[in-house]
Amino acid sequence: MTTVTAARVPVVTAWQLVRWLGLAAAAAVAIGLPDVLTPYWTLIATNAVLAFAIAAPLNLLTGNTGQFSLGNAAFLAIGAYTGAFITLKLDFQLPLALLAAAAVGALVGLLVGLPSLRLRGAYLLMSTLAAHYLVVFAAQRFQTSQFGAAGAIFPPLQVGGVDLSSDRAMYLVILAFAGVIGLVIHNIMHSGHGRALEAVKARDVAAAACGIRVRRVKLVVWSLSSAMIAAAGVLQAYLIGAATFEYYTLDLAIASIAIIIVGGLGSLGGSLLGAGFVTLVPVGINRLSEQYGGQVGGQEQGLLAHPLELQTIVYGVIIIAFVIFKPEGLIGLARSAGRMVQRAVGGARHA
Repeated sequence: MTTVTAARVPVVTAWQLVRWLGLAAAAAVAIGLPDVLTPYWTLIATNAVLAFAIAAPLNLLTGNTGQFSLGNAAFLAIGAYTGAFITLKLDFQLPLALLAAAAVGALVGLLVGLPSLRLRGAYLLMSTLAAHYLVVFAAQRFQTSQFGAAGAIFPPLQVGGVDLSSDRAMYLVILAFAGVIGLVIHNIMHSGHGRALEAVKARDVAAAACGIRVRRVKLVVWSLSSAMIAAAGVLQAYLIGAATFEYYTLDLAIASIAIIIVGGLGSLGGSLLGAGFVTLVPVGINRLSEQYGGQVGGQEQGLLAHPLELQTIVYGVIIIAFVIFKPEGLIGLARSAGRMVQRAVGGARHA
């Protein structure tokens, strides 16, 4: 006798439906932002989206796997100069430049990740700091030999004869790239590979005892995150219009670390919230500097007359404050608020 088993239909809860509708609405708003923003604020939004695309892979490496790195600025430089060589010297367009930058970034990331097989914590952090300075030095020599002292000057972005150099087009290109990055990382985090990353982060010895190939997991995540950051470096160079080794400082790396700590370690949504928050910090500082900085009676008015230095200080204060008082970051605040609303709605329903 043949037994017929009914197919199991997935049950969609009301909160899941609300979440999906919210994501769809957020995507629609993000796509339509350039139509309602001024060119200045469109550029700010573009920088925020790009910051997310850079910080999310770093969060996968640090927040989900526990591999601390100060090398993200170096990988941006690798991507920028690889993209410059592909587009300016070989005369190829953006898609191939992105692929080449990702390939070179993955290879260098694999090499930088080798010390993670034996080092951890502060020692691993110092090895990535050394890698940062080595890459920046190599970038300086490469720039001088290939592009000159002025650096690599990128032309207006065009793909297949279509001009993508306008503020709106650049925003949409970077938004599409960030969407792909977010989708890839989301799928990794919610798969068996994501659980393997979390196991390695918790305790790699126990993970190995459970059959997880710890060495392979570490090297793959180093290579993958580096590839994504390097590809983002190409778009960043197009957005800025040039690639110069002076741009890729340790402050740039610290800004990405601030994003993932402020937003929330190990969270894709945290990377998004942190990118928006940290992108607005320089805007606020520059506004304060314009209004209250400058010179009075030939004397500079304290830190407000030096917005770049003040920006670094503010990043440091923000990182310390979140580490001490709210280690879950902004995503923790958002989740707490969501639970409060859910309890309030549930209480009202049962009343």
